[in-house]
Amino acid sequence: MGEQKKLTMEFVKSLMDKSYTLVWVGYNDNFDNSHDTIQKCLEERSCESLWEKVDEWYDDAEWEAVHEIVSKLKNECTGSHDFEEEDVEEFFEEHEEEIREEIYNRNDSDILKELIKNTDDIPVRVEMLSNYDCINSNWLEAQEGYRYKESYFGDMVDALNLNPAKVKKMLVENGYTMYGRFPDKKYRDGKEQVSYEQFYQELVNSCCGANLLTYIGKVSLTELYDAGFSLGEVIIPKGNCCGIFSSMYGGGSLLEMELKKNVRLKLEVRDYHGFRFRLDSERSEYECSIKRVYGVCDSFFGERIALVAS
Repeated sequence: MGEQKKLTMEFVKSLMDKSYTLVWVGYNDNFDNSHDTIQKCLEERSCESLWEKVDEWYDDAEWEAVHEIVSKLKNECTGSHDFEEEDVEEFFEEHEEEIREEIYNRNDSDILKELIKNTDDIPVRVEMLSNYDCINSNWLEAQEGYRYKESYFGDMVDALNLNPAKVKKMLVENGYTMYGRFPDKKYRDGKEQVSYEQFYQELVNSCCGANLLTYIGKVSLTELYDAGFSLGEVIIPKGNCCGIFSSMYGGGSLLEMELKKNVRLKLEVRDYHGFRFRLDSERSEYECSIKRVYGVCDSFFGERIALVAS
């Protein structure tokens, strides 16, 4: 055997294709049933959990693909280039890790990108937290009367940019008792997020405890990934809805307050006050989803929310 026929790593590399597609992702493969993993990514502000899921699903397939490529390289060495089978086996065993690494380096399949692309937009909730805990059913709240100051009700009025004086007038005219001051904040007139009539209907149809003001929409997993799962703000589009919902008890109200303009919300909670971002996952073990409670499809959540990375 001449010097040019000596088996070396350079020679083995010269037999390799410029690139290999180790795994093919089917058009039905996606993260539609992995919302718990996506929620974990949001909580950790990292895509690491998605990569772990990919490894769990595709590691064996990748290993088999590499094993098949190695077998073909061995056959080419012994068949087309007349190396002794024993020498080839010994060489490949001695350089196994380096050969496999070289094949992986030539891998042109992007499993995660393909799975993300195949994933449908995800229904989400943006919930308002408050120092004053929550708002209960209309029946319970009405027993002592509504108050604006130092209450979740008041924080909700402020979040929706409603004029407290107009809210009081509307409720009093409908027979409700009101306590304390409801200042006339005229600068809010014409700038309200929702109509007073829809606010009233949402309030009086509230039927359970531990409710939060909840905005709804859908998000693109691609945009979540591009933002590194680290969100600073969201922009809820005009026409989407918000309402009163309890993920703790699985109840709420109509969720039919239609936004009159785009609403920008900062995802920050300080001293228990602020907004938090949640996937509306039907499979969650720890909370009730709007989809499960109301029996609605994804279209109920309206249009896609714009994301602002932190």
